Amino acid sequence: MKRDMVAICLVSVLLLATIPLGMPSTVNATNVTRNALFLDKIVLDSIYGEEAIQALLDDEIQAIDDTIQWQYLDELSEAESIRIAEIPRNGYGYLCINCQKYPLNLTAFRRAFSFAIDKERMCDETWEGHAYPQDSVVPRKSPWSIEEDLPYHYYESEISRANQILDHAGFDDIDGDSFREAPNGEVFNVTIETPDSASFAMEIGEIAEQALRTIGINAIFVPTEFYDYLNRLYFHGDYDMVFTGRTFSDFDLDWLAYEYWSEYADKPYYNFPNFQNDTYDSWRDQLLHATEYDKVYEAAREMQKILFYQCPIVPCYSNFEISAYRNDRFEGFVNDVSEGPISFWTSLQVHLREDQGGPFGGTLHRSFPLAIGSFNIFKQCCYGVEQFYTLFYDSLMRRGPDGKTVPWLAESYIVETHDDNDYISPEHVRFTFDLIQNATWTDGKPITAEDVAFSFNYYGNTVGNPFRRGLEGMIASYVEGNDKFVIEFNTTSYWHLHTIGYKPIIPKHVFKNITGTDYQHYYSVPPEEEMVTSGPYNVSALENRYVEFSRNPNYFYRYTPSNANETTSENPIASFFSPLMTGVSVACTVIFVGTGVLEIKEARDRN
Repeated sequence: MKRDMVAICLVSVLLLATIPLGMPSTVNATNVTRNALFLDKIVLDSIYGEEAIQALLDDEIQAIDDTIQWQYLDELSEAESIRIAEIPRNGYGYLCINCQKYPLNLTAFRRAFSFAIDKERMCDETWEGHAYPQDSVVPRKSPWSIEEDLPYHYYESEISRANQILDHAGFDDIDGDSFREAPNGEVFNVTIETPDSASFAMEIGEIAEQALRTIGINAIFVPTEFYDYLNRLYFHGDYDMVFTGRTFSDFDLDWLAYEYWSEYADKPYYNFPNFQNDTYDSWRDQLLHATEYDKVYEAAREMQKILFYQCPIVPCYSNFEISAYRNDRFEGFVNDVSEGPISFWTSLQVHLREDQGGPFGGTLHRSFPLAIGSFNIFKQCCYGVEQFYTLFYDSLMRRGPDGKTVPWLAESYIVETHDDNDYISPEHVRFTFDLIQNATWTDGKPITAEDVAFSFNYYGNTVGNPFRRGLEGMIASYVEGNDKFVIEFNTTSYWHLHTIGYKPIIPKHVFKNITGTDYQHYYSVPPEEEMVTSGPYNVSALENRYVEFSRNPNYFYRYTPSNANETTSENPIASFFSPLMTGVSVACTVIFVGTGVLEIKEARDRN
């Protein structure tokens, strides 16, 4: 596949208005229509691999809800009416440098190495074109990343520039052995460790060794048992340079305040490169405790710029996988930056083509490699299954197709601190949400602020509840007036907004009698047992390997034609939404080497 950089289409500009986040004492409202929901049904078929590929080719399914092995790329690319979508990783592979060891602790050494190494070669040869070079510590697909705004890049090998930096810093070949000594005259060498079980990682090690030796640094690449050097990273043991990877589960950036914080240079499971920098630390408080988006973004941008220049780690590449769908009968697939083409937004926007009698009606068949198992929202076993709960339940906000937050059940909100309101305690923050007025549960009851307040109190007060995470600092959740929801935390932070915004809202009249840990045993077998939800779809049939979701005819963001007959000749799509086309960069989480965020977090929590 040709590795061309394709800009992510800003769907939220076309489809949704993004609230300017975190503006204290300011109402942030949107007045843009979200009318959508054209399909009658979505049917999941629990198949995967070669069986799913053949089903797509035979038009038995119209989309594959999984990544596809590269061996099928040529066959699918040549097939008529099948489109391929890239799925970039929310992460990257990187080389970690021990900033406690001389002379690796010198910025000049690390920058020279960054200029010398050939990231384009890694992408083209090691990943056979299935990766993009990466410089920022924030993945390029993140709305917080400054990858595209950096003043220069380390993508291509620039040996002359690397040599100039080393010459200027005093790295000279004193003894004439063709290798440079450190500025203090000491002989030194660099050992580059990569996992001995991954061929692509060993190729990275060879490229790094070659880059260093080309600029006169005595370096050797050593394949090593992965968990051997991983433990040394965790516990700040001895190493020079190691290759590992990082994959993120979301786009929040509060981790930047900890991963490279000077005070964590010797804390287990944090700050692998042992990096210390006072200027970097000075932005930490603003990143964590500002409530305005602009201030948080400023801190995130400056911290990225410092790490880009200082190079305690050298991000190398962000690889991608592929998915596929058919566009001969359906169009409007939305290549979501988090989920790829089979996304929540696709479930709203995909529709029959006009020549197929569209846009209304039709059943979209999708493969799905997992069994859903339970329709208990509190028993989400993995990401693949978890995504379906977004079809059943709504939240105050959603993450838009471009990764930015958009309002959903919330029509507007204000953020206040003690500086804005004397009744708010110092160091506290209060969010007040105005809710939309036309949302209902599937049993016809309205969704109210009472439901929202109940949901957060329910999550916060039930031990072990998976949605309790992030609510530890919540001190109040209540209704103000008829349609305002208020929530307050004992610390100021922009990131509370994401904690609040993305949690599902559950019906109070259903869950108010499910107390303690009884939520663990809440079980529904739809459609025989009613499952009261609010989302665009609900379960309408279960049969062996198939699950059928039917359109919620009363969904509050459904498209309503100008007349009562949905066979209207109007084209709501043309005037409302331009579907994304093939080739738009899409995204999902893929981990190849290194450790995931959850694994490290569990280890940190134990310590």
